[in-house]
Amino acid sequence: MAENQSECGPGCNCGKPSGSKKLKITICIIVLLAVSSIFAYKTKNGKQTAPVNTATAFAVPIVKEVNEQNSVASIIDKRESTIKAVEENKKVGEFLDSLSALDKVAINQDSVFVFIPAKGNETISKEIMAAITSAEQKIKSKGASLGLYTMQSSSPEYANIAAQLPPPSILVMSKGRGMGAVSGGITEEKILQAYVASSQAGGCGPSGCGPSSSGCAPTAPIGPVRTR
Repeated sequence: MAENQSECGPGCNCGKPSGSKKLKITICIIVLLAVSSIFAYKTKNGKQTAPVNTATAFAVPIVKEVNEQNSVASIIDKRESTIKAVEENKKVGEFLDSLSALDKVAINQDSVFVFIPAKGNETISKEIMAAITSAEQKIKSKGASLGLYTMQSSSPEYANIAAQLPPPSILVMSKGRGMGAVSGGITEEKILQAYVASSQAGGCGPSGCGPSSSGCAPTAPIGPVRTR
C-alpha cells in the first residue's frame, strides 16, 4: 500500500479517470456520429435523385428531337404546298401553243376558256381563278362540256393576241359558233356574258374553235364581243 502511494505521488489522482479525457472522448463520438449522419444523408439523396436526373437528361432530348423532326416535316409540307399552289396558279387547265391546236385538243368539248396571262407575270390571282372556276361550274351544270387552257407566252400567236386583248384576258370560244372575250377586270359575270355571246355568234372556222377562217384568225380582231 505504501509502495502504490509513493509511485503515484500526491495530487496525481491516479485512481480516478481524468475529466478532460472523458470530454474528449464524448466530443469524438459526437463528431463521428455527425459525420456518419451527413454521409448517410448524402448517400440516400444521391440514390433518390440520380434516376430522376438521368431520366430527365434522356427524356428532354428525345422529346425535343421529336418536336424538331415534326417542325422540319411541317416546314417541308408547307413549302411543298406553297410550291404546288404557285405551280397550279401559273396556268388555267392545260398549256396551249396555238389556237389552231384547239381543233385537236378540244375535239370533244363544246366550249373552251383560253386564258391569256401577262408576260413576265404569269401568276393567276385568286380572284381570277375563283371567277373562272365559278363560271366553269355554272356552264357545266347546264350539261355543256368545257375545256380550260392557257396560252403560253412563248407562243408565236401570243404577241398578236395580247396586242388586241391586254392581258390578263380570256377568250371564250364555242364550237361551230363564235367567240367572246374578257379583258381588264375578269369577273364571273363577264365570263358568262362572253360565253353567251360566243354561243350565239355565227361560225368560227370549220370546227368552231380553231382560227381557220378570217373571222377567227389571230390577225383579225378577236371575237365579236369584248367585255371590259
